[in-house]
Amino acid sequence: MSIAEAAVICLATVFIGISKAGFGGGTGIVATPLLATVMPAREAIGLMLPLLVMTDIMSMFYYFRRWDAKNVAALAPGSIVGILLGGTVLRGLPEFWLRKTIGVIALAFFAVQLWRELGSRRADPDGSTLKAVRGRYLKGFAAGVGAGMTSTLEHEGGVIVSMYLLPQGLSNVAFVGTTTAVFFIINMTKVPVYFKLGILDGSIIKRDLYLIPLIAVGVISGILLNRRVSKRTFSRIILVLVFASGLKLLVR
Repeated sequence: MSIAEAAVICLATVFIGISKAGFGGGTGIVATPLLATVMPAREAIGLMLPLLVMTDIMSMFYYFRRWDAKNVAALAPGSIVGILLGGTVLRGLPEFWLRKTIGVIALAFFAVQLWRELGSRRADPDGSTLKAVRGRYLKGFAAGVGAGMTSTLEHEGGVIVSMYLLPQGLSNVAFVGTTTAVFFIINMTKVPVYFKLGILDGSIIKRDLYLIPLIAVGVISGILLNRRVSKRTFSRIILVLVFASGLKLLVR
């Protein structure tokens, strides 16, 4: 392994910790393509999964029981279905149109949320309309299916979970706590699927063990950023992540 390759892997690892523990997602926006520049794509997503699981475990120590339980219950069942569908796609079915569809939805969500941010505060100052989606299990199940499937394919399920959670006006901590709990379930469920598909094996896990200190650095940095960023700024950061994710899915 060259110095440049090692640097890319280390950078991607720190970013995983920051993005998941600090902003509740966006991990695949930079980490997946970064790793894919120095290794095959399937190897890249295989290498990322144990790192994501370790990040989830570390984040759970801080966000334990700080999640919105109704949203976790709404998203989790569908995500398991999505993982099974995503595993089928990884066996060889085309994913081109799936990526494009998710990209369009993400950009549409960005546009709608930006319009609400700029033009609808007077009409709904307390955000009650946005919060009304909380507890709607049908929407949560559908979002879970999409998140589980895209997460299995490219670790980008955070886009859909953000689209589902952001309109609800959750606090920074509740937002990240909910995504942490949901993706702990998703990533743990993906482990046997990846093993069965040959994407994950003992040699990859052994390589990831050396990266645990960098994961810890990223998680601590993310938690500190979450504490210091205002709710308004935090929402805008999430929107930027959603926009960047959707754009990347469309142009790839």
